[in-house]
Amino acid sequence: MSGKGIKKLPDAEFEIMRAIWRCEDAVTSPVLTEKLRVALPDKDWKQQTVMTMLVRLEKKGFLRSEKNGKERYYTPAVTEEEYMQVEANSLRQRFSGARVTGLVKSLCNGGDLSEEEISDLKKWLDAQ
Repeated sequence: MSGKGIKKLPDAEFEIMRAIWRCEDAVTSPVLTEKLRVALPDKDWKQQTVMTMLVRLEKKGFLRSEKNGKERYYTPAVTEEEYMQVEANSLRQRFSGARVTGLVKSLCNGGDLSEEEISDLKKWLDAQ
């Protein structure tokens, strides 16, 4: 799927994609549901809801699936980097009148950045 065809995801679908991106191999809906329950215990992840969202994400082109026996295995069709670019473009469009510097400062304020993240940002800026 090209970057232009990727649409912004609702929060719950994004959480499912994020969990899938963290998996090294293809994942089944029961395994994914358990991963979501552990990662996001405040949300009531039901197996049927996860399965419904997996089907929806596959129809939207975010996932591929393959049936193996009784189970269906899911893998990402869109990388996390591709999706983050869509989110970043959306953010830039929403704040198109604002300076990028102010936006970056707002995102980074609060002291949540690690030394490693700061170093990575400096290296990236130097390379631009």
